[in-house]
Amino acid sequence: MNNLREIWGSRFVHYITELQKYLKYVFTGHLAIVLVFTIGAGGYAYSEWLKEVPAEFPAALLAAIVLGAALVFSAPVTLLKPADTVYFLPLENKLGMYIKQSLRWTFFSQLPLPFLLYIIALPLLAATGTGTRTEIVSIAILMVLVKRVFVVTEYNFRHACEGRNVWTDRAIRFVLAGLLIFNGLVGNMLLLPVIAVLLGLYSFHWAKQRKEKPFPYDHFIELEQNRMMRFYRFANYFTDVPHLKGSVSRRGWIGLVFDAPKFGQTVPQSYLVRRTFIRTDDIFWLWIRLTALSALGALFIPFPIVIFVFSGALAFASAVQLIHALRAGDEFRMDMLFPEQEDTRPAAIKKMVRTVQWIQAAVVTVTALFLYGMAATPLLIGAVIIIISEATIHLTGEKEEFE
Repeated sequence: MNNLREIWGSRFVHYITELQKYLKYVFTGHLAIVLVFTIGAGGYAYSEWLKEVPAEFPAALLAAIVLGAALVFSAPVTLLKPADTVYFLPLENKLGMYIKQSLRWTFFSQLPLPFLLYIIALPLLAATGTGTRTEIVSIAILMVLVKRVFVVTEYNFRHACEGRNVWTDRAIRFVLAGLLIFNGLVGNMLLLPVIAVLLGLYSFHWAKQRKEKPFPYDHFIELEQNRMMRFYRFANYFTDVPHLKGSVSRRGWIGLVFDAPKFGQTVPQSYLVRRTFIRTDDIFWLWIRLTALSALGALFIPFPIVIFVFSGALAFASAVQLIHALRAGDEFRMDMLFPEQEDTRPAAIKKMVRTVQWIQAAVVTVTALFLYGMAATPLLIGAVIIIISEATIHLTGEKEEFE
């Protein structure tokens, strides 16, 4: 296919098909229940807080920071592949058509997030009397224009600098976007043209710099691979993803937390499973994220029954995914070379999962004390996490033995 528009079209269809294949396992009934409870509780808490928010609350500043940050992240979705470094070379003079389609999709796919945050911020702006109706509508229109400019600017910057110092570019655009939104909300309309001109000059500068550099295939291919890998890691929380490539980190602080192994005194499988959990990025950060999410729920959800369901669902997700992740792996492991009983690994996995789930229960219980105080509710939340985790460990173990 010599027509780059057709190449983009075929890749885009494959990309959407790939997303649908995994998203159907992500957005299930269980997640819908969790989202309904979370959004409902969060919306109620937000509405109750708005009734007491003081008129002098810096709503314009907060909205400018949040919306500016949402607009700044505009990494281009190119759908490039490693083979393109060879096969696209004869078509490089026509690559602009492919990039045009890429930036168009990037713009439309990334625009909903800042608008969703803007809609959430509107009740706060109304409660504090920030911005007139005309100014609110004007900011919405400006956000569309700014997002379009930012998508093109980030592409030009990455092209010209081959991805180096991208955070410097984002910091500059964040300041400009924040100033634009803040001055628009507080009514300083005279400054808006000045800031808009600065944005235009900054974008024009990198458009000019881009024309002097060859297309950095390696950078945009790596950027695309990292983007898809983040999606696969997210989808892997809900189903097995064969495309996922795990990563391992050293975690130098392990030596400060755990004693060094001693010959004849250390249980090999417990030692290996413990370090597998801590050093494997996907497993370790999965547990960290779910624990943090459960703690945030305990901090902001004021309804005991809701937080019981919420923390219980996350405890189940943590336990079952840790068990499956620690049991998965290559058919051959180095511990198979040692004269250790084969049945000791499942017990070591259960012990490890039980330990980290007790830690999760303790973290969430302590966090819940800030909202509920010295009452029975925080202790019941911890008890729910422990009970759900123990039941998950027990039932998952029985299922594996039956199979």
